[in-house]
Amino acid sequence: MGIDRQDSKRAGKTGAAMAALMLLAGCMTHQPTGTDAYRTSSIDQWLTTDDADKAASAMSAKGMMPATINCRFADTTPGKVAYRSKFTWKRAPANTRYHWEVGDPAYLASKDVASSRVGLRRTFAKTVRDPATGQKVGCSIWVS
Repeated sequence: MGIDRQDSKRAGKTGAAMAALMLLAGCMTHQPTGTDAYRTSSIDQWLTTDDADKAASAMSAKGMMPATINCRFADTTPGKVAYRSKFTWKRAPANTRYHWEVGDPAYLASKDVASSRVGLRRTFAKTVRDPATGQKVGCSIWVS
């Protein structure tokens, strides 16, 4: 009984191709899909400002940009207002600049903040009110 070299080569190529497909299929089932492509370490994905900055930098390095932003109050203690943010992400077109912001709507409308978005247009905005205190928080995304 002899070994047919042609069949042996085909079997090797087929096996390698199947292994590659199985590897890719296995990896792809664990990848986030759609615009919610970033998974944070926290369960509910609400980020502090520092964590949101880190997440935006990490996603920007991957060629992603915020599609939407949600915001809420995390602490309404007088003098210690803290916000939380939650993003969805999308692929950033080439040469796109963006700026996201969360905070008091009056501050976000101020000239200080407006100077950081020169040449950008607002693509997403949301304002929410804290039911307990009546304070408002706004969040928006500006894109070139």
